[in-house]
Amino acid sequence: MTSTTAEAPDPAELVRDAVLAAPGVVRLHAGALGEVGTYLPGRRVTGVRVTDAQVEVHVVAALGTPVAHTSAAVMTAVAGVPASAGLAGRPVHVVVEDVADPAEAASDEPPALPAGG
Repeated sequence: MTSTTAEAPDPAELVRDAVLAAPGVVRLHAGALGEVGTYLPGRRVTGVRVTDAQVEVHVVAALGTPVAHTSAAVMTAVAGVPASAGLAGRPVHVVVEDVADPAEAASDEPPALPAGG
């Protein structure tokens, strides 16, 4: 008999989930050239880079919310990731790449440019 066990989430996935629930965060952002992410077997966590030295999170903040509030909410969210993820003591760097209307949260792509522009 073979048992199937769910694979434990990677620390980057735990950070992603916590950050997406933080107030003022519309979505994660892959960086100007799409370079920010954590590669895992068969998947990628866009906008989160976890290294031995730090946790880096790139976000799109909600329009009208002070950037400092969003940044603080992201740091609080990452601090709330379970200790079993092994992130304790690592500094958290938050980069606000853009601001957007919260209604755009479902889209991971930037809005299309107008025709002729």
